[in-house]
Amino acid sequence: MALSACNAVLNPSFETGLLAPWFPSAVNVAKVSNATSAYDGDYYLNLQTAYGNRGNTVSQHLKHLKPQTEYDFSVQLQVLSGGVEFCSVYVYMGHNATTGKVASADISTFGEWQALTGTYKPKRHEGTLSIVAACDSEDSSVTGNVLIDAVSFTGTGHCKSTSN
Repeated sequence: MALSACNAVLNPSFETGLLAPWFPSAVNVAKVSNATSAYDGDYYLNLQTAYGNRGNTVSQHLKHLKPQTEYDFSVQLQVLSGGVEFCSVYVYMGHNATTGKVASADISTFGEWQALTGTYKPKRHEGTLSIVAACDSEDSSVTGNVLIDAVSFTGTGHCKSTSN
């Protein structure tokens, strides 16, 4: 019997209308919104970047991972225009953004959903998935907004250990 691939991410499209179990890097930078512009379902996450072209992060602790099993990552992203030139999105697992890199992209297209994909082999049964967004502008007092929806971290056989 073949094992199925299941998403290790809980609340991947924010359809609960709540942020949990995701947690932001700062207060009031991650807001779940309800609008027709959602990629999947009715809700999406609006992550506001920090002043000075710095990033903010939204993270989730993943459990029941299979070490050394390749997981496929994907997320739908949309950058809102509003004085930014482009936004960078960086996704990583664990505490080290370099050794835990999953995917990254610079996005200069505004108002359209686009996919960011990557792969990763976890080293442990648990780990924290982090999505960092930073937008660049000549005016350091401008913040950007990156919309996030349909987050997926799937590995073959993941469902066997969980009730997702």
